[in-house]
Amino acid sequence: PPMALGYDGLGFMFENLFAALLLFATAFEYWRGRDEAPALTVGITTLYSATAVSFMLCAAVLAWDGKLVLGHAPSNWAEELSLIVVIASMTGIGALSLALNQGRLARHHRRNALTDPLTGLLNRRALFDMHSHLPVGAFTAVVVFDLDNFKAINDEFGHATGDEVLKVFASELAGNLRPTDVAARMGGEEFALVLKRTLPETVEDTAERIRTALATRQIETETGSLRCTVSAGFAFGSKEGLRFDKVLSAADKALYDAKRGGRNRVTGSPFRRAS
Repeated sequence: PPMALGYDGLGFMFENLFAALLLFATAFEYWRGRDEAPALTVGITTLYSATAVSFMLCAAVLAWDGKLVLGHAPSNWAEELSLIVVIASMTGIGALSLALNQGRLARHHRRNALTDPLTGLLNRRALFDMHSHLPVGAFTAVVVFDLDNFKAINDEFGHATGDEVLKVFASELAGNLRPTDVAARMGGEEFALVLKRTLPETVEDTAERIRTALATRQIETETGSLRCTVSAGFAFGSKEGLRFDKVLSAADKALYDAKRGGRNRVTGSPFRRAS
């Protein structure tokens, strides 16, 4: 190393360049993740880059002077400027990093509050937050699914197996969604699906596809394999617009009709034609 050989001037140049390289690399990593919080990450990136430039200036001034041996710490205008930039930038980086972490925590807590931890789908609260304040139009449908005889599965195979069945159905549900569709676990073995810009035939086909996929699937669990079925009911909004909870209630009633009709079937509510 230059320092060990007595070339402290050269050593200070390399140290400044190495520090600048590390700072630029750090700035680049923040820049890559700027989509998370653009204003904060751009600010942090700028401060890290400014600090890196100040170290490069220090190296450049030493190189310009051409002294390979100094015998003391560098002292010039670039060093003084770098000191000011470092103090200001590190203070700013600390404040912005704290704000960034607080934002991450807030988003994490909100995501947890709105997500069902078992299935990864939205929960009931999230579904109502998204739709309860908007009228449901004539081309928006709500589908309610309920796993058939789920209590018997829990009683016979245990709750761990029941949880596995819920996750399997959630994956079938998620796998049949369009980008505009929204799926949620309402609680227990009940799920809901909101489909926009759709028609009764499309909704019925979607619900039937999900029902058939589950009915024909062999679910492997620690206690053995089993099959499970699901019933579904759906309802539409109206041209004038209806409250979300009213449409959900109509879909629920259609679901109970499906249960009374023998389970493992999809039933549409007459309510869907009330437009």
